[in-house]
Amino acid sequence: MWATFAFTAENSSGISVVIPTYNEYDNVDLLFKELAKSIPKYVEYEVVIVDDNSPDGTWRRAIELLTEGTTVVRRINLKGLSTAVIDGIVFSLKEYVAVMDADLQHPPKYIELFLKKAVEEGADVVIGSRYMKGGGVEGWSKARLLASKAAGLIAKLFLPSIRRLSDPMSGFFLVKKQLVINNKERLNPQGFKVLLEILERCNPQKVIEVPYIFRSRVFGKSKLGSKVIIAYIIHILKLSGWRPFKFIAVGIAGTFVNLCTLLTFRYVMPLLYSELFILGSAIAIELSILFNFFLHEVWTFKDRRFGSLIHRLLLFHISSAISATAQYISAVSIKYGLSWSPLLAQFIGILIGFPVNYIFSELGIWRR
Repeated sequence: MWATFAFTAENSSGISVVIPTYNEYDNVDLLFKELAKSIPKYVEYEVVIVDDNSPDGTWRRAIELLTEGTTVVRRINLKGLSTAVIDGIVFSLKEYVAVMDADLQHPPKYIELFLKKAVEEGADVVIGSRYMKGGGVEGWSKARLLASKAAGLIAKLFLPSIRRLSDPMSGFFLVKKQLVINNKERLNPQGFKVLLEILERCNPQKVIEVPYIFRSRVFGKSKLGSKVIIAYIIHILKLSGWRPFKFIAVGIAGTFVNLCTLLTFRYVMPLLYSELFILGSAIAIELSILFNFFLHEVWTFKDRRFGSLIHRLLLFHISSAISATAQYISAVSIKYGLSWSPLLAQFIGILIGFPVNYIFSELGIWRR
């Protein structure tokens, strides 16, 4: 449910500044002043505040400061930064939309540059990057900086659309309104990282990055916590189509094929199970590789196939070589070095080779 208060202008070119808020009362006055000071007069812009019915009355203070070209959306019984951003884009009237936080950690002075880059270079998305040359972060501990970069690496592993970007986790960016509107039915925004949703679901044709300095918060406190971290991980998994779990399921099935092959050798061709275990293990590994490949083709990566089937199969064998080698050496070493059961040795080898296999498959074989 929305309650909307606005002085609006006709839909036109220019830029809308969408700002999701929750308990940012102390920042509202300073935010409006800095926007007015930082965006040049010749830039046609509007401000869209989307507030999740803040208990501290953020929405009420924003209404008191209403001027021409300002919209305040008070969302009642609706929560979430990402959904607030999408709602703000829907309510916006300009061709381009800049998204920023209300705490002024995203300096408004960069908005003009975002718009200039978008127009001059024909970009669908312009991202404010903290991690490219010229960018930076103020006031963060080494632990928080490390956590931020680790989260970015996780996203890059699972989401092929963002792997060439330095800061896909940024909350400060510009997007063409129509790109979001055209793909609105495909969006399922949640958590705090709406940019990931736009990059993965809206398929922008051109994305560029602009360095900026992420500033320390003026008032209030960060909303980062354990719930936010959990929501982020779930969001990444959903955006990936739950591929890691599918890969694990295929891996389990492949393990069954691998071990059953060895078990079959035990009763049908005992030499391949005992004296010639080196050969028997290699045959079992190859059969499991073929089995896994075809399951990945029709299930795990069915939306990311390119080139011929033979080409992908060859690449899969090449990318699986390191994993298979790790598995093979581990299994043979454990069997002969520790004199353990061939089945147990093979199983431990599979566990060692699995993460290597996933990374190579995700990054090298089935990629967008």
